[in-house]
Amino acid sequence: MQNISLLNFKKDIGNIKEYIKHIDLINRVAINSRYSSESSLKEFGEHLHNFSKDKKLFEYKAIVISLYGVLERYISIWIQEHIDRLPDLILSYNDLPEKIHKNHFDLSVRLISMISENRFSKYEHLKKEDVLIKLSSCINNPLEYRLNSDSFSPLSGNLKHSKIVEAFKPLDIELVKKLKENIKFSVFLKEKYGDNIENKGQELFAKIDDLVTRRNDISHGVNIDVILGITEFHDYIEFLENYGQAIFETIVEKENQYEALFLYAQIVNVKGVYDKRILCFEIENNKIKVGDNIIIKTIDDNFIKKEILEIEKDNEVFDKLDITDKTDIGINLGSGIAKNQIFYIKTNKEDC
Repeated sequence: MQNISLLNFKKDIGNIKEYIKHIDLINRVAINSRYSSESSLKEFGEHLHNFSKDKKLFEYKAIVISLYGVLERYISIWIQEHIDRLPDLILSYNDLPEKIHKNHFDLSVRLISMISENRFSKYEHLKKEDVLIKLSSCINNPLEYRLNSDSFSPLSGNLKHSKIVEAFKPLDIELVKKLKENIKFSVFLKEKYGDNIENKGQELFAKIDDLVTRRNDISHGVNIDVILGITEFHDYIEFLENYGQAIFETIVEKENQYEALFLYAQIVNVKGVYDKRILCFEIENNKIKVGDNIIIKTIDDNFIKKEILEIEKDNEVFDKLDITDKTDIGINLGSGIAKNQIFYIKTNKEDC
């Protein structure tokens, strides 16, 4: 996954925050200017006062549609980025998880049908022939395959939490389980709903569903009698930020898993873990350097990456090592490691 898409997600939400702040500032200026002796300021204040009701409704619609647009856009971006990255992590199409393997074929066929029907503008840039070429590469050249990432993208318009969960199932990701296991997001949920989030279901994600319902009402021209005030959007924005971050991290964690299983090798002979940061193990026929990553499988079956901060051999510190014979080394991973974890190291045969 590309961190730039997460940064763009946060930037887009930040822009909506600034827009809300801008509206609030204008409203305060307007209230004060109504009693100003300056004719232009007075006119501005009176105009805003008379336009107040329609203005609030317009602002409400703009904010709701913008927030939903961020949600829909980045769910699609992250799913497609993940699918596009799989050939770099799992080098043979035949090694893909069975669920992805099957769904790719079925969803690619569906995509061809939708392109033919020309019912979805989001697929206007695609050609049936290109979809078929990628599908053919999977069958005829599984070591150089390409996937139709667009086929996994959820259809737009009503992306409630349950629909997002469904969109992640073809990726072999049980989203609800992973979101509840996400450390930062679980803390956030417990602050909102109490400690027993494991036994709570759809109500945990009510803010997302309510946002989608409001967006649908606006899009379908439903008469809106009750709107959210400017300050009431805070809870929705806060939830969307944390929700999106947790989804992004869930996909990254899945990619760490594939990387560990297909591009890394398990460290079999772990000598010990010290001070929750130093991993000592035996290594041979490999190259290792500061800045490389170790992937760790935790006791909860999560896969996380830790950067190597320091390498030590025979009480001497090195920036890099080229090791042929069996050698005991220690590496500093910063924090958060334990003996009951499983560690993976990249098999690096290139020059350091």
